[in-house]
Amino acid sequence: MATEKQNITATEVVELVQRQGYLCAISGRKLTPETASLDHIIPFSRGGEHSIRNVWVVDHQVNIAKGTMSLEEFLAMCEDVVRWRHQGGGAARVPQPASQEDEP
Repeated sequence: MATEKQNITATEVVELVQRQGYLCAISGRKLTPETASLDHIIPFSRGGEHSIRNVWVVDHQVNIAKGTMSLEEFLAMCEDVVRWRHQGGGAARVPQPASQEDEP
C-alpha cells in the first residue's frame, strides 16, 4: 500500500533538475519547463514514498510511457521494442484496414 504523501517543494524540484544537468534521468533528453515531469523512482502505486528522495525529473513522454512500471521493467520493455524493430517487426507487419476503394 502506498505511503502517505509528503510535500515536495518547488525549490527542491529546481535543485533536482539542476543536479541532473537539465536532462531526463531516464532518456537523457533535454528538459524544458514544458517537457519536465516528476517520476517516482519506486512507483508510488507500489509503496514508494512521495518525497524528494524518491523522485527524479524525466521527460513527460518518457513518464507517460513508463507509467507505473519500475525502471527495470520499463527498460526491459524498451529493449523488447528495439529488438522487435531490428528484426523487422512492428508497424510494417500490422495489416492495414482495407480502403473503401477495395470494397466491391
